[in-house]
This record gives sequence, C-alpha cells and structure tokens, in this order.
Amino acid sequence: MAAAFVGPAETMRAHSLLRRSMWATVALGLFAGVAGGLAIATWNIARRTSTVYERFVVYEGVDGVGLFACPDGVGPETPDWQQLCGTYDYADMLEFLEGIQGVTSAGRATQALASVSTPSDADVWSRQLVPVALDLGALPSFGRPIVVSGRFANPNVVEEVVVNEELAARLNVGVGDELVVTPYRVDEFDIAGEGSIPPGGLPTTVTIVGVMRRPSDLVGRLGGTRIYDDASTVAMGPAWWAAIDGDAARYGVILLFDVDASITHLEVIDAIRAEWPDRMMEVEQGSASGEDATVVDAIHLQAVGLTLVAAVIGLAALVFVGQTVARQAKREWQDASTFAALGMTRGRMVVAAGMRALPIAAIATVAAAVITVGLSPLGPIGVGRAAEPYPGVSIDGLVLLVGLPAVALTVLIFATTPIAMLRSQTNQRNVSRSSPIAASLSAPGVAGWAMTRSRRAGDLALGSAVVGVALAAVAGVAAWTLTASYADLVEHPDRYGATWDIQVGNVGDEQQEADTRSRLEAVPGIRAVGIKSDTGLGTGTDFTLASFEPFLGDVNAAVINDGRAPISANEIALGRRSMDDFGVGIGDVVTIPLLDGAVSQPFDVVGEVVVNDALSAQSGVGALVIPTVFDELSPGSLSQTYVVWVDSEVDRAATLQAVRNAFPTSFVEPHPTRQILNLELVSDQPAVLAITIGLLAGAALIHALVMSIRRGRRQIGVLQSLGFTRHQVASSVAWHASILSVTALIVGVPTGVVVGRVTWRAIAANLGVSSPPVLPTPAIAVVGVLVIAVANLAALGPGLVAARTSPAVALRTE
Repeated sequence: MAAAFVGPAETMRAHSLLRRSMWATVALGLFAGVAGGLAIATWNIARRTSTVYERFVVYEGVDGVGLFACPDGVGPETPDWQQLCGTYDYADMLEFLEGIQGVTSAGRATQALASVSTPSDADVWSRQLVPVALDLGALPSFGRPIVVSGRFANPNVVEEVVVNEELAARLNVGVGDELVVTPYRVDEFDIAGEGSIPPGGLPTTVTIVGVMRRPSDLVGRLGGTRIYDDASTVAMGPAWWAAIDGDAARYGVILLFDVDASITHLEVIDAIRAEWPDRMMEVEQGSASGEDATVVDAIHLQAVGLTLVAAVIGLAALVFVGQTVARQAKREWQDASTFAALGMTRGRMVVAAGMRALPIAAIATVAAAVITVGLSPLGPIGVGRAAEPYPGVSIDGLVLLVGLPAVALTVLIFATTPIAMLRSQTNQRNVSRSSPIAASLSAPGVAGWAMTRSRRAGDLALGSAVVGVALAAVAGVAAWTLTASYADLVEHPDRYGATWDIQVGNVGDEQQEADTRSRLEAVPGIRAVGIKSDTGLGTGTDFTLASFEPFLGDVNAAVINDGRAPISANEIALGRRSMDDFGVGIGDVVTIPLLDGAVSQPFDVVGEVVVNDALSAQSGVGALVIPTVFDELSPGSLSQTYVVWVDSEVDRAATLQAVRNAFPTSFVEPHPTRQILNLELVSDQPAVLAITIGLLAGAALIHALVMSIRRGRRQIGVLQSLGFTRHQVASSVAWHASILSVTALIVGVPTGVVVGRVTWRAIAANLGVSSPPVLPTPAIAVVGVLVIAVANLAALGPGLVAARTSPAVALRTE
C-alpha cells in the first residue's frame, strides 16, 4: 500500500527539494548524526562501564572457595584459641582434599605483616599486608591479574616478585628494580598493628619482574586518606615463605581450593563438614583478597551518572534536531498551497516530505554509527577504565539496535509532522508592533527587535530556538550550583560527621588497645574518643551501628541534624536514609535486626545523626547508641580507631606533631565518607552535560537565524533601501540573536537556579548530610555572558550573508 502511494509527483517533488537543498541535506544529516551519536556513544560507554567490574572478576578467574578452620577441639572457649587457629597448618584437610575426585588444586595462603622499602632508602618504609601463597596449590585460586608491565613471578624463585601499580607509584619503582621485604616476626604481631616500630624478621632483597592489577587494587584509585585505603602490596610465594621459615606475623591462614565441572564447591564443603562435624570453620566464596564494595559502588555511580547524561543529551538532541529538521521542512513547503491547488493531497505531501528526508536520515544514521564506534574506546570511564581487561573498540548491540533507528525516526517524524499539520492558510501576516524598548535602541537594535517581533520570522523558527538557548542556560547554572555545593560540603568536615582534628589507631586486640591508649595519654593538650562500630546489622550490609566511647576529656563527637543524641539505654539516633528504610521518624519506636535473625530491644528514636565511624560508614545509613548498648548488641568489640581534638590553649602545630610521632602510620586528617568522595568521580559530568547542550543549542540557533534571515529577506531589503550599510545589517542580525538570548536567559537562569538547588537537596538527603545548596553569584553573570557571546558568534555567519545580499535580490518575490 505504501509503495503504491508513491507516485511520480511525490518522487519529482522530493528530488526537486533535495537538489535545491543539497548542502542543507548534508548539514542537517551531520547535525542530527552528531547529536544522536553523542547520546548513543555516551549510553554505550555507560553500559560498558556498568559491567566492567564483572568482566574484570571473570577475567581474573577467582571462583574458588576459602576455608578458615581451627584444629579439632579448639574454639572460643579454648585459651589462646585465636593463636591456635591462626597457626593451624591444615595438613589433615589437605590430605582429605587430595582424595576427593574433582578437586583440581588446594593450598594455603595468608596475609603477612611486613615492611617494604627500596635498598637505596631502607630507612623509609611502611607496613604492608603482603599476600602469600604458602603452597603451590594455592596459586590457581589467586587468579589472573591484568599484567600492566613485565611478567608473572616464578613462585619457586625467592628473588622474583610482582607488585601492584599503587606500590610501584608510591615507591617510584618498576620492572627490574629491587625491594627489601622484611616481615614482622610472629612474636611481633601486637607492635605490627600500628607499624610504628620496624620489623625484626629476616629481610629479603627481591627483584620486581612484573606490575599487576587486581580488582582489589582499584580501591587505591578512589582517593581518600583512610589507613585502609593503602592497597599497595607486593605478592610473595612459597619459596619466600620457606626462606623465612614461616616466621611472619599474619592474619590467620586460609585453605583455598578449586574444582572441575564434575563437582561443586558446595559439595566439597559438605564433605569436609561431614568429616569434621564439630570443628569450628568459616567459608569464604570468591577472591582471596575479597571484593571491595566501595569500588563496585564507585563504578556503579559513574555508570548511572553517565546514563543520565546520555538520557539528557538524547532529549536535548531530540529537541534541537527535531526543531531544526522541522524548521527546514516548513521552509521548503511554504508553497504547499500551490501544490494543494494542483490536486496534491496532504497525505501525498507527507510522503514526498518523507522521501526528501530519507537522505538526511541516512547521513544521520551513518554519522551516529561512526561517532559511536569512534568514541567507544573512551570507555569505560573513571575507576572502571582501569578495570577493563579488553580495552579498545567495544559496541553494545542493544545500543545500536535502539539508538540508530531512533536517530532515523527522529529525522523522518520531524520532517513530515509540519507537513501533516499544515493549515489551510499557509501565509502568515507580518505583524510588527512598536515597543518602548525598541524606542531606546539604535537603528540596528530597532531592526533586530523588529526581526524578533515579526511573526513571519517567528513561530517554530524562533520559539524553539529560544527554548534551546534557555535549556543551555538551565544546564549551565544547575551544573555550576551542583559543583559549588559539592565543594562546599567537602570543605566542612562537620557536615559529614567529622568534628575531630585527627584520627589515629588501628586496634585489633586488647593489647593494642592498651598500647594505643597509653600513647594518647602521653600527649598533653588533647581530648580523645574511641569509636566502636559494627557494619552488617539493620536493614542491609551497609548499616553501621556506632558508638562514641569517652576516653580523654569531655567532648561531643556526634553530629545531629535534627533532635538530639541518645543519652540512655532505650534511645537511638538514626541516619536519614535508615529512617526512611525503617519508616520511622523522631519520636517513633524502632527495633534493629541482628545478625542471628533476632531483633534488638525497642528504641526511642530521638535524633537524626550523621553516621561517621571514621572508617567505612555511609553518612545516612546506620545508627548511634550509647556505649553500653553497643556492647550488648556487638559483644567483644573494641574501639578500633580513636579521634582526637587539640585543645585551644596549647600549641596546635606542636601537639599535632606529637600525635603524629606517636602514630606514624595511622595519623589521618578528617576526610569525607566514601560515598561523598565517590561523588567527585562524577563531579565533571554536569559541566560536560552543560557544554554539550550548549554546543547543540548553538548549532540549532545558527540554523534558526539562517532560516529567520531567509524568511525576513524582504525586511532586510527594505533596510538596505533605506540606507543601512552592510555593518548595520550585520549588527541588526546580532541584535536579533542577542534579544533571543536575553529572552532565553530570563527563563533559563531562574529555572537553572531552581533545578540546581532541588537536585542538590535530593543528593544531600540521599547522603544523609545537612549541606545547603550554593550558587556562586558569578555563575549567573558568567552563564549570561557566555550565552550572549555564543549567540552573537552564531549570528556572525548569517549576518555576513545578509549584509552581502543585494537589495534587488532581497526584495524579489519569495
């Protein structure tokens, strides 16, 4: 039916329009292709980013199981049970695994405490957690990292090691350089916790043969200053462990094993439990180093942010491409009434318009595909870029399947819709009205005002252009507001719960606790509070229960957004997001789910707290209770870290240096929570979005001005006949563009302020912080100047063309 509807008249009309507007066809096709291609390419990169961590984990190939176990008869009731379990050699379990059909490898691994330095600067060292494969059978479970440079080490050669990128960067070393690895002895475990005293183990000089990258290494790319953010490491093998005779302080030993397709890990675990039903053991699935949730969150945030950018670019492209194509179609069909008089129906005109738009759609589709393919190597972005095991060109089939037809359909729909909606009266009156504003302008200004007010130059041609420029102003002001508001939040630690001056300590047992407190007591002029926290309770794994344990002096460590801090055993303060999760507010009663499936006692919610345990808590997720309640809900927990305030009457610099001397490796200044730091990973996206929309708006404005000048040729001819010089004609077009821009700014700037403030308040609420939005006053002025400047640049070409048009041509009947 559709084919039968295409007759000679439609074909001739489409061919005529195409021949008359060949350059416009190419220009419109490229504009639509670039606009649509940017949206599609951004979406493609966002989808690539969203899946990159999973690809890295699959590439690494760590899917084995780790087993922590104690010898027979050893448990929490046994004296020194932690030491007995930590030194268990798994000999009986290894022998048992060797007899199970389908187990392909098995071996032990540990995390040893050691110092790492360069031979030329041995006095400058830092404590590191060194992953060690105690047996060759554990190596397959370590997986396959990305080789940044060099090669894998031979595990049977003591002198060969691999390091990760962070250690290579921190020590400024690479393949071929030497390191000195010195373990803390087994009897030095307590002093190794802080790392303030050099280790006394056997030093080993090793050569770097490779620089590697594992999923767990990505945490070092997130920034921050927490003691646990130092992920630099050197990997050691069985030969080194044998060379030091296993005399290294370590955090226990884990048994790793892999299986083939004939059996599952769960079946092996069931067999082990059946063999030793009374033995204390814990199972860990996945990488020996563990999957860092903060990296996953950061990559997810960047992917989501980029997806939103792609969506907004897509909407902007739809607006700008649509208005430009429709404007062109409306101009080309100004003589539609003549064709109607000759018997061409509106339906056949639509067919002819669609045929004429097919080349534009084809050029746009090809251009969009080229841009998508060409920009794909830019992905993944941010942290995810380091996780990509297969860099280079990568195209998501779904993106092309959805995106390219959308570009073509956008062109076809907007090219035919104006024709389908043609009114019976196609000619519009040229209406011009006097204005007090125009009376105060120069002659070119009055002419520019007349061009803007003229209906003949208006309607779709100028109204949509104003909307486009207004959108650019909205994006610019909103982006500036978000960026400034984030910077303001980071500059005020008390807003994210860090009211202290310094964080110190790395307490793992009672001896380390006593040592930490002793060193703090030896520094005069400070107050200190111990922070107890436990993550994993409540509504999810991110819920952090925290408590501030008074130690030195009287100080209030809690930041309360609303209400007050708990002071009794039946009171609790919740983070903002946790309040939403529990569906409660101040004055309500809440119970907290515990790990064993039970629930806590009922608590009266007395305040909204900014949750900050100086470790890994999310500021809006968790709760604050008094220390006695915390001890009941999480028995046996110690204050893992201490926060310190310097008294105002002492020498601040000297006191801080004294604290640093006492805690050289865990001296940390206040820092935002990880979720706030992660926002910095997408902090440039609003600006990129604003620039992209601005460029698209500028291109659309150029087309609108060209169409406006062409439709106002008679006015320009009259002006030239009245004596306007070329400069005055060009100035009239510049005034025309400036008036359009000012009109757009009147709408766009206030809207941008509202959008930026509302968006930031939503972000702050999601973070669980109280940080007001900030609008730097220069933002409005800068955005206004930029919009007007871009508009005048856009008017430069059409203005010069108008100025060079002779009056005779301009006054010729259109």
